[in-house]
Amino acid sequence: ASECFRYSHVVLASSTYNAGIFTPMEDLLHDLKAHAWQNRTVAIIENGTWAAQSGKQMRTLLEEMKNITILGEDISLKSAMKENQVEDMKFLADLIAVNLNNE
Repeated sequence: ASECFRYSHVVLASSTYNAGIFTPMEDLLHDLKAHAWQNRTVAIIENGTWAAQSGKQMRTLLEEMKNITILGEDISLKSAMKENQVEDMKFLADLIAVNLNNE
């Protein structure tokens, strides 16, 4: 968790596990909230073979934190990144870069 306090922009990626956030990521988010993590910009990537839910649930936890900006739309992968999602990842990387340069 301490590394998250070093950066203004963080990409959070989690698989869906038992229709929720994979436990280590869920623990990280609760830890960040408990330590008043704030004033950050975040991008979300979720992964799930079927019924991916981790992105939506990560967003809900992040929205409970103070001054967290969530960039763009969540990227949802189904087990592995498909060729047609490469552009989505590039777009997200560009969005983060532009946002960093505007600070």
